[in-house]
Amino acid sequence: MSYLSFLLLYSVVFFTYQDSFDHDFTHLDDQVQVVNNPHIQSLDFANIKAIFSSTSVGMYQPFTTLVYAIIYQFSGLNPWGYHFTAFLFHLLNGFLVFRLLQAFKLSFPLAFLLCSLYLLHPMQVESVAWLSAFSNLCFTSFYLLSLLAYLAYQKQGKKSYLLWSLAAFLISLLSKSTAVTLPLILLLLDYYCGHTWKLKNLLEKVPFFLLSIVFGLVTLNSREAAGHLSDLSLSFDLIDRIFLVAYSILFYPFKFLFPFELSTFYPYPELQNGFLPWVYYAALPAVLLLSFLIYRFRRKKLLWLGALFYLLSISVMLQLVPVGNQPTTDRYLYLPAIGLLLMVAAVDGAAENRKLWLATVFLGLTLAAKTYDRTEIWASDQLIWEDVLEKYPKVAQAHNNLGSALLRDGKSKEAFQHYNEAVKLKPYYADAYSNRGNLYSQMGKSEAAMADFNQAIKLRPHADAYFNRANEKVKLGQLRAALQDYTKSIELKPSADAYTNRAFAKLRLQNFAAAKQDLEKAIRTNPNFAQAYFLKGMMAQQQNQLITACQEFQKAAQLGSSKAQQAIQRFCR
Repeated sequence: MSYLSFLLLYSVVFFTYQDSFDHDFTHLDDQVQVVNNPHIQSLDFANIKAIFSSTSVGMYQPFTTLVYAIIYQFSGLNPWGYHFTAFLFHLLNGFLVFRLLQAFKLSFPLAFLLCSLYLLHPMQVESVAWLSAFSNLCFTSFYLLSLLAYLAYQKQGKKSYLLWSLAAFLISLLSKSTAVTLPLILLLLDYYCGHTWKLKNLLEKVPFFLLSIVFGLVTLNSREAAGHLSDLSLSFDLIDRIFLVAYSILFYPFKFLFPFELSTFYPYPELQNGFLPWVYYAALPAVLLLSFLIYRFRRKKLLWLGALFYLLSISVMLQLVPVGNQPTTDRYLYLPAIGLLLMVAAVDGAAENRKLWLATVFLGLTLAAKTYDRTEIWASDQLIWEDVLEKYPKVAQAHNNLGSALLRDGKSKEAFQHYNEAVKLKPYYADAYSNRGNLYSQMGKSEAAMADFNQAIKLRPHADAYFNRANEKVKLGQLRAALQDYTKSIELKPSADAYTNRAFAKLRLQNFAAAKQDLEKAIRTNPNFAQAYFLKGMMAQQQNQLITACQEFQKAAQLGSSKAQQAIQRFCR
């Protein structure tokens, strides 16, 4: 019966997600983490060392990147392999959730119902369908394995289980630092299982807490270095931020119960005459009331266990330390949803098995339909941001990102309108000015392009803006000024693009030795950057080194350069 039940459930989950396997990489970090990540392209010692000694999009997640590298060896840049691996991890997590629920003495029908809710809930789509959110799936797998090993240690007392729990916790941290909450959950499990917090119990948690502190500090440092930490005090005072946190605490259970108007992006609220919308002020008394009710029903152990599991596991995502530019996001519920499931179990624990099976079928199919629709949003960047704007039409970032998606599809007129709207909604939005400047440049409006690049750099000096302005200066023949901007861009964020374009400017200035050095740096930064090989070939051809030139053209052509193919036809026959 159990095998058949899971076979049917997994079949429904597969049907729900199968269309997403063919979705392409998005421009929401997928390009950085996978497509243009040179460290995943081979599993040699140098790349593995680079994976474990660097961050990705402001996060230290080497184990996740290592999994990307393993997938790359089998499927290259075919997104199907990455999507299917994410799906398999989701199925694994569903089973681990089921085992965890059974460890809390839930009946098979109730645990299976809650497992079905976990696997089929539309709020999980972001974690499964977005390749850059794979770290969410990965850290959750080892987080749950750590909890299960610890429960086995509590039950049997074997030290080996405690060591397995610690090892799984370490891999979870190496997958995503959100796992730092696990030691607090272990203390919660001690209390739930009736183990008093004696000195021995506390001492055995010391390695867990030490790992949490180390990875927490690493994350704060990497986030700050990447510019991800936000200063909310510029927009909200301390009192406002308390209400924002209270709202976030309630947001996830509410969306879990009523999964409507889901979005890839949830913006911070706008102040009206210095006040937040009323729902934020209502959130704090609602949180206090719910806390009081849970305390009143504290004899329902699953109820307070679930509430504390939810609160502790989501605590690092409540913007107590503000990260990014949105207060909530669907993927943050992936692990804390288990706490909500336990609370549901406490309420519904007395239901008959027949009713539970009927509820499983009804809720499962209803959620599957909603989830299937939600996966379609992730088919392209354009659909993602159009969906956001349908729900939140005044989100400047959505207009900016939609503009970039439209521009990649050659829809420059529509892109220009969205860039304008982004600047209008958020006059201090540096990225929108930089992107609009690029479009002006393509339209041949250099003066307008330079004005936007200058404004972008004034608002927030960042690598892309300097790079874009340098490209425009090259077009205008201002080569030495362009070199300064390329250098600024490289200082902020070394990239193969910037090194290669700086090399081109140096070639124009007849500085061949310096240009060659930049091209070597570009190739070291990204060994598969075709333009660098092509430019090396052109430089060799200009110096009448035809054999060397053709070798470089061949490398560039193998990496997909059409210009290199033309050069081979012209010079290498």
